[in-house]
Amino acid sequence: MGNINMKLMQGIDETENQLQKEKQTPKTEEAVRKETENRDTKETDRKPQKAVKQLRTKKNTGMRKNSEKETDKMLKKQVFSFRALIKDISIWRAYAVASGKSMEDICNAAMNEYIKKHKLADIEQAIFEALKTRDGIGNG
Repeated sequence: MGNINMKLMQGIDETENQLQKEKQTPKTEEAVRKETENRDTKETDRKPQKAVKQLRTKKNTGMRKNSEKETDKMLKKQVFSFRALIKDISIWRAYAVASGKSMEDICNAAMNEYIKKHKLADIEQAIFEALKTRDGIGNG
């Protein structure tokens, strides 16, 4: 650490000395003129940049109608995920493939079956119904 601090201090001293020397020796008019010429030539050496033309895309109303239909479907469908053991997910996926169904179909059926078999207490049922009403979900 001592060597680093010493080198740092030496660097600072050298920089300060150089700054003082520059202040003491005034620049001649010739030196100032050369610096400005160098700056001017550097600026003029640059090539002008050309504007890139943007291609206009044709509006396709058919595509717009299709995307509107897809967004309507997406509003009705929402992705929901939960955490489970990888082993369990692998078993569910294997079952889905073997039965020719998708994981989505199996998960939906499992959740609906769970809700039917596990009835809520009175207060829980009231909360459940209030949440369904708030979210605009009918009886289902």
